[in-house]
Amino acid sequence: MMQWLMLALRNVRRNGRRALLLSGTIAVGTLALVLFVSYIAASLDGLRESTIRGGLGHAQLASAGQFDGYADQQLQFGLERGRLEQLEALLARQEQVRRVVPRLQFSGLVSNGPRTLNFEGTGVIPERERQAFGAFQTLSAGAPLRGGAEGRYQVLLGKEMARRLSVRPGQSVTLMTSTVNGSINAIDVDVAGLVATGVPQTDLYLLQLPLETAQELLRTDKVSSVAVLYRDTNRADAMSAQLRALLARDGRIELRSWQQLAPLYAQVLALYGNQFAVFGVVICIVVFLGVAAMTLTTIYERAKEIGTMRAMGIPHAMVRRLFVLEGLLQGVAGACAGALAAYGTTLLINAAHVELAPPPGRNVGVLLQLLWVPEYSAAIVCVLPLVAMAAAWFVSRRIGRMPILASLSLQ
Repeated sequence: MMQWLMLALRNVRRNGRRALLLSGTIAVGTLALVLFVSYIAASLDGLRESTIRGGLGHAQLASAGQFDGYADQQLQFGLERGRLEQLEALLARQEQVRRVVPRLQFSGLVSNGPRTLNFEGTGVIPERERQAFGAFQTLSAGAPLRGGAEGRYQVLLGKEMARRLSVRPGQSVTLMTSTVNGSINAIDVDVAGLVATGVPQTDLYLLQLPLETAQELLRTDKVSSVAVLYRDTNRADAMSAQLRALLARDGRIELRSWQQLAPLYAQVLALYGNQFAVFGVVICIVVFLGVAAMTLTTIYERAKEIGTMRAMGIPHAMVRRLFVLEGLLQGVAGACAGALAAYGTTLLINAAHVELAPPPGRNVGVLLQLLWVPEYSAAIVCVLPLVAMAAAWFVSRRIGRMPILASLSLQ
């Protein structure tokens, strides 16, 4: 086998120009596939991290019924203070749990006097919220929420909400909502700052205030849910399963993973998977046809050589093996060159900080990033040489149908 491999290598070197063209075709196909899969990987990684770090967390815990049940009144399925303390103590004993962020979610009306808008409010512990999710929350004006008495009656408003209300940091607004008992309560608060998420629809309804203030407004000591951040995203599924097992003992608290709370990620993953499958098939067909055409030309140009080998008693199957090995060598060379070019291109694009147009529903552009994934790149480098081998094997069937005398007489 090694002798045939060395003979194939000599033939490739002898026909260097043709081999370079064929390897270049495979290299371009490899480059395109690796860059495409790198873009998909970067997009999915960015979507995953923005979903988790943007406020959802790796998992959320709440009383049974909070996620799926229909509430007749606010916080009907909320976590009482005692149960929250027990839950925080349980999570504190888990080594992989990094942040625990209680929240109180409610809705109501916000008014500056002449104008009134709906809001979707979240009561938070400012310090915990900032440590867990502050990196993905851009403060466009003013100051962040502060804990303690000095920040008790302050709120953060979405930038679009503040624009429609014509309020700025330092001004006051009135919040009004229904309490857990069904009565109406209102409170005056100062605007500490304005938040821009990059999604205008979110900025129109976003409102954050200290947890104690939200509980005072709703006249309760409950929270809606607890967001949890783990230390390692790659171990999130295992950690969520472990917590579910611990929580299943009393059955009163339910855990939902970030994938369950954000089904958009699975939909985008399926969409990208289908796109890559179609693109990959197209590239493989192009490589197959390119190798097939080049191999067919080579067979006719080397007809005398083929005829001589068969006249010496070498079976046509062995001659076909020679062409298949040549296709393999050129495929490996082209795929490796394409992968190296893709790696260099990835570094250049990431260093260039190219900004793309804002996606639908957003008003902030996104940075073009590529994520080099060695496993996917290695798979592509392995597949394309196999495609080249298949093309060479398919076309070289013609060798068996060529009469020896006719091969020797071809010019």
